[in-house]
Amino acid sequence: MIKKITAISAVLMMSFTLTAFPADAEDSADIIVTISDKDGNLVLIQDSVRVTDIDGDGALTIYDALYQAHEDYYDGGAEAGFGTEQTQYGLSLAKLWGTANGGSYGYYVNHNSAFSMTDPVQNGDYLYAFVYTDLTAWSDSYSFFDQDNAEIKQGDSLDLTLSRAAYDENWSPITLPVENAVITINGKETQYRTDADGKVTIILENAESSIISAKSDTLTLVPPVCKVITQEASADGLSGDADQNGTVNILDVITINKAILGKDSLSEQGLANIDFNKNQKPDSDESLTVLKYIVGLITDFSQA
Repeated sequence: MIKKITAISAVLMMSFTLTAFPADAEDSADIIVTISDKDGNLVLIQDSVRVTDIDGDGALTIYDALYQAHEDYYDGGAEAGFGTEQTQYGLSLAKLWGTANGGSYGYYVNHNSAFSMTDPVQNGDYLYAFVYTDLTAWSDSYSFFDQDNAEIKQGDSLDLTLSRAAYDENWSPITLPVENAVITINGKETQYRTDADGKVTIILENAESSIISAKSDTLTLVPPVCKVITQEASADGLSGDADQNGTVNILDVITINKAILGKDSLSEQGLANIDFNKNQKPDSDESLTVLKYIVGLITDFSQA
């Protein structure tokens, strides 16, 4: 996961260099937010939130992102569903998605545990906040797949690894595989279960968007999320697939940027797959569009 985030960040820097942005770009960021509620239900699933410096502290933070997420998606807005308080750990959650339970919440950025609500966020970050469901033993275990998003062809297999956050005997953070977890697709349990290493292979037969998550009979899992787009095979090629390897990933952005810089060239079909503006050449807008699709800021190339 760290390698994926590093690769995306590197390509973002290249894309930003190649693309003109509004003057106020540094004053906002698009964050992908997931929230699970007091019953362990996913109430936001990788929803895009445009974050600004709401509290005027000169930084874009978890506070700003969660405040805006409630403004955008919670009935009654942030005033009704969101709250914070100062604790020994700094600014902390006091209410999440309408639940005030004495401070029993968790929040992670790119699957790394955050210290306080003032931790920074930046463009493309994945933020996950959750309400503890077990208020007695505090057994809720943050879990995550090794892929946040995937795109496969109809009938192809998808390999995922499920891990959870834990601590060793010295209370240092570690990650452990989640064994024998039941995979759910769009909220329905399937026959798929993770092995001893947390690995599972899934086949999706329908050409549609799916939410992959998991449940456990022995652990209280904070529900993991992988958004999958299953594309129907087409003679016209796969939109966004610049390198024609059958899937859309960060390598397509790199391929486009190399073509823009004259260090490589696209095949006729590869160009057709990314020529969203129909100008018959690769450009920075198309590179950025594919990147936005990969990180979930758009879900369809028709939004280009």
